[in-house]
Amino acid sequence: MQFKSLLAFFSLSQVLSLASAAPPPELKARVDGTGDEFIQEWLKLHNDERNSYNAAPLSWNGDLAYAAQQWAEQCTENPPPADSRNYGFNIGMYTKQQAFDAWKQTKSSYPGDASRPWQQIVWKSTTDLGCGEATCVLEGDMLYTMNACFYNPGYDGNYFANVEAQ
Repeated sequence: MQFKSLLAFFSLSQVLSLASAAPPPELKARVDGTGDEFIQEWLKLHNDERNSYNAAPLSWNGDLAYAAQQWAEQCTENPPPADSRNYGFNIGMYTKQQAFDAWKQTKSSYPGDASRPWQQIVWKSTTDLGCGEATCVLEGDMLYTMNACFYNPGYDGNYFANVEAQ
């Protein structure tokens, strides 16, 4: 009986030593969202659309950008949990322009909930914007860009006070 216990111990320790010798897991994201050009591109996309709806230009917010970057690096299109945020958000894949265009296209559903991405862009009471992006790996070696933009204050459901007709 002692021999079986000793054999089990050696087998377990070999498994543990192999596990600790395994290479570290592959990174699932590379940080891309930094620099003045990155900031200006996101502000221009948002402020051009906001201007069409008489909403004031947004300012860049480093804290929101940091939170958005952290979210983008998770490589998921799932929304952040409601209890962990006090800001609005938009999340989308591919280039900045493609993600932004997808958010804008939701205006065809206004004033319904499906138009929230577009509403958040033109929401009059929103003053600050922060965005992040990361290059993510999808199924092996296929790469894509995850974009996240966070807004303060966020969408609150009061459509007609915050979205002006064009």
